[in-house]
Amino acid sequence: MIARLAVAVSAIVAAVAGAELLHWRASRSAPAIVAPPSGSCGIVVLGFPSRRNGRLHPIQRWRTEIGARSLASVANGFVVFTGGSFRGRVSEAETMAAYASRLGIPGDQIGLETTSRSTWENVSLALPMVETYDSIAIASDPMHAARARRYALQQRPDLRGRLVFAENYRFMERWWLKVPTAAYELRFWRGLTSTGGPAGRRSRRAPTGRAKQAPI
Repeated sequence: MIARLAVAVSAIVAAVAGAELLHWRASRSAPAIVAPPSGSCGIVVLGFPSRRNGRLHPIQRWRTEIGARSLASVANGFVVFTGGSFRGRVSEAETMAAYASRLGIPGDQIGLETTSRSTWENVSLALPMVETYDSIAIASDPMHAARARRYALQQRPDLRGRLVFAENYRFMERWWLKVPTAAYELRFWRGLTSTGGPAGRRSRRAPTGRAKQAPI
């Protein structure tokens, strides 16, 4: 019994440590640069489905808090929450934006993209909303953000040099979520130091509606 318990504990520790290492590595992987000390910054927060009852999911909470602290780290910023609705429910973007308001982000610094159905679409529909800013950051759990940065440069290679790191990583933050998110993101692992790899799965359903444009 003790031996089995030791093996189980060792496996858990290894999984947590491995996930932490992967997220740390992803948090500073190319393509992106360190944010300049001045200038405006548009921050794209990637969406995630709400709970079945429409309430905020823990991953949505995590990504929103990453977006909030990324916004706080720049002098002049605007944050766009992304993600469409499912079966007529409130959109992912609106759910996350409501939490952002409770965190103290002013409404005039929040934009909504409410039609996307995938990470690829999160990026493609939000980038036009922030392209006039001096720099652009993508906020999400670190490995997911790294994949989205690759998507961003596949879609908009002209943004190279303006794509900066968000405040995605903190040591052991949400470690219980880092394990499953790392396992999921490994499906897309093609080397986080390049822009190569698949473009990502596009939704079969074309997005409809209009996004709220970010001011500048």
